[in-house]
Amino acid sequence: MNDKTSIQFINHASVVVKHDDIALLSDPWYQGDAFHKGWNLLYEFDDNQIYELIDQITHIWISHEHPDHFSIMFFKKFGKLIQEKNIEILFQKTQDKRVETFLSKAGYRNKIIEFNDWIKLSDNFEILCIKDGFYDSGLAIKTVDKKILNFNDCEIKDESRCKEVHDIVGDCDILISQFSYAAWKGGINNISWRKKAAAEKIDTLKLQVKYFKPKFLIPFASYVYFSNNINSYLNDASNKPQDVVDAFANQDVKVNIMKPFDVFEGVDLNNGDAVDFWQSKYEGLQKKPFHQYENIHIDELKNSFNLYKERVFKNNSFWFMRIIRLFSPIPAFKPIIIKASDHNQNYILDLFSKELVTTTKKAHISMHSESLNFLMNNTFGFDTLTVNGCFEEECKSGFSIATRSLAIENLNNIGISVKPKIIFNFRIILMFISRLFKVAKKIDVTN
Repeated sequence: MNDKTSIQFINHASVVVKHDDIALLSDPWYQGDAFHKGWNLLYEFDDNQIYELIDQITHIWISHEHPDHFSIMFFKKFGKLIQEKNIEILFQKTQDKRVETFLSKAGYRNKIIEFNDWIKLSDNFEILCIKDGFYDSGLAIKTVDKKILNFNDCEIKDESRCKEVHDIVGDCDILISQFSYAAWKGGINNISWRKKAAAEKIDTLKLQVKYFKPKFLIPFASYVYFSNNINSYLNDASNKPQDVVDAFANQDVKVNIMKPFDVFEGVDLNNGDAVDFWQSKYEGLQKKPFHQYENIHIDELKNSFNLYKERVFKNNSFWFMRIIRLFSPIPAFKPIIIKASDHNQNYILDLFSKELVTTTKKAHISMHSESLNFLMNNTFGFDTLTVNGCFEEECKSGFSIATRSLAIENLNNIGISVKPKIIFNFRIILMFISRLFKVAKKIDVTN
């Protein structure tokens, strides 16, 4: 029995919060790549470390469906022990129910959490799930002696959003939050955007600290590297733990950098050991092999394109998309020209075309043929591409133009179909358009 609340850092976005007989693990991803050979962990676990970890757990909370938080490999490989221990899996309520269905079919004990309501896991351990953006969620944890906010990837980064969340959860004792950027940032020559994105992450942490008034800040959810030979340049401006320590040197909050399996019980940790540990992992990247994609033949790309069209029109209205394409004031579902860099060939991806055809016209974006094939074969393909950054913009506004066509399955993945009834989800559409314009503006400013 633990009469004092403790936080054990595990890896990346994964921590264990313990009090009494509850041990809540978050977002377990400990082995293998994520985002289609795009990300890897700075430090991976062996199987024995994971078995020993699971053996102490009573609950697992998954913040969202991204593979660095919801690792299919983890649940398939260690599922037998999770089920034998009757560990309860906690996940946010979603419209599409994909994660819920996967876990239920696999035989896990699930609990689907409504938003903004405190739920008791025991008499002295309560949780509250906060919805954020399209996919994400955060978790507030309240025990007899601590209130902990786990914001992981949540974009709680402006005054109005901070106030909105603070009205729900109030102040906290410990804040756990992401400390570096985690997606495409404008292409190989756009280091100014990456530096700006890194600085904005620090500013976000400062704003969160200002609003939620934690005594301690634990930076996490950024202990990864871009691990493909195409996207490795994205590592050049990422924040390191020392950057966070330096940024808060004159602040009231205490920054606690933690390495795997460190335990925090409210007493200052020695940041030096953990900072040195992670710095050695960053320096070791020079010796690590980076993933490389394999050439996909044009015939396979054409077959994948047919499957892509079939899937899109199964989940969305052909005629309604056609009307949007013809009459929308914001161009959408237009033909996208994609350069397959390893083919040195441009292809027209047009949902209303009979097949994938070549062209000599200038491309909007470029990517490896394996990325293009992955995009067309998976509902989460475009979402994966924007996170792993394994593409380049080939013309001004090329990414924005491509997004207006290729992001349709991002909407499908949160249970929204492009059909006439979409007008009832107007708030989501506005959020989507707003984010698109913000990205476009940053590309223009930093190029």
